[in-house]
Amino acid sequence: MLEINMDAVYSLSEDIFLYKIKELDKFWVFNVDSGDHYSLNETSFWILEQVDGKSSLKSILHKYLNEFEIDKKQGEEDFFEIVENFLNEGIIRNGGREK
Repeated sequence: MLEINMDAVYSLSEDIFLYKIKELDKFWVFNVDSGDHYSLNETSFWILEQVDGKSSLKSILHKYLNEFEIDKKQGEEDFFEIVENFLNEGIIRNGGREK
């Protein structure tokens, strides 16, 4: 398991592109360099939309728990698992987005 700093700011990796068709409940993340793509559920996509290079994971987790009105313990476990997967796949990275 990765050590995740909840006070750190994360951003999407430079080669990552998000796409959604809300009306069809279809959500994807694309790596434009490698061509890899992943189908996501709405919750995972929502988390990626919040990873803006400005907000800490702690603040995103707080919004997540309020947005989806879920049990705190289960919500935290799900959030950490999702974030860990995104880090392992290189979809997000520690640090703000460079302009």
